[in-house]
Amino acid sequence: MSSPATIHALPSSNQGADLGAVPACTLKGVEDAERAERWWEEQWSAFPTYSVDADGTPHYWDVAEDSGVYQDDWPLGEKLAEDTVRQMRRFPEGSTVLRNILREINRDLTIAQGFLNRLEDILISPDLYAKLSEPR
Repeated sequence: MSSPATIHALPSSNQGADLGAVPACTLKGVEDAERAERWWEEQWSAFPTYSVDADGTPHYWDVAEDSGVYQDDWPLGEKLAEDTVRQMRRFPEGSTVLRNILREINRDLTIAQGFLNRLEDILISPDLYAKLSEPR
């Protein structure tokens, strides 16, 4: 029969734990992870239709309803499509955004129709697609 394991308590915060004892490589790893997480969130936030609720729920098509002025709504949708593809070119891991946009988009909106029409133009035109990877 084996004997029970001995459990050693870690010092509580009120016992003045020596933070200097934490290896520098561990602290650097934590800082690197935090920096990577901030970078990742910055990349997602660069998508023009992406937002996050206060509770942390992401929305991939967070666009105001149509203004009712076709000349304003359609070009806005086209610009959103170009900016979305441009960000996908810079951040390939974000390609899932497009899939999620297509799930959330209200295809009856003029903005959405402009978005989808321009997206189709981009997909069938290699020159236009290449242009969106150039710096502005």
